[in-house]
Amino acid sequence: MSDALRATHDALLASLARRQSTLHFAHGAVAIFVCFVAAGTAWRLSLEEVGWAAPLAVTALAVAGLALVYAVARLLVGRRRLGAEVQAFSELQRLRAQLGLDRAPTVERG
Repeated sequence: MSDALRATHDALLASLARRQSTLHFAHGAVAIFVCFVAAGTAWRLSLEEVGWAAPLAVTALAVAGLALVYAVARLLVGRRRLGAEVQAFSELQRLRAQLGLDRAPTVERG
């Protein structure tokens, strides 16, 4: 029984070492930054009174919208992934308690 618990423990530990949720959150944060930059560019181009600025403003606004949609999608996936990681971590803690891996070593006095 202990070997099966140890194998499950090691598999959970390996899966938690990757932390995929942080990757999703990082991609979402960068996409939000891109969204703000593109929206600011679209706003600035909309103030121009030359003919070539209007199509660029629309393009920049479309990029901002796509970046926002991408950011929201990545943040939602990251949140779902984080929930799974929290459950796996609580399972890992339960297995560590069963295996006695966190007990303090005892010193015998002689």
